[in-house]
Amino acid sequence: MVIYHNIEDEKIYVKVPEGVATHFQLQNLAGKIIAEAVHAEAFQDFDLTDLPEGNYFVIVNQDDVIRSKKIQIGFND
Repeated sequence: MVIYHNIEDEKIYVKVPEGVATHFQLQNLAGKIIAEAVHAEAFQDFDLTDLPEGNYFVIVNQDDVIRSKKIQIGFND
């Protein structure tokens, strides 16, 4: 499972093994869900262009394996 932030195109990309139902979430620091998706595809992306500066979390749950990554937007990326 790979989660990475591409500052150039202002997106977060998530790569997971294909064929397993996966729950993807983007949350703000307060825990509010900004975006989410559930599917069995290998890739998911989240567009960050309309989000204010701040800290966010990407949470990925696949087959009861949960991974998260903190993402900073702004603050001199």
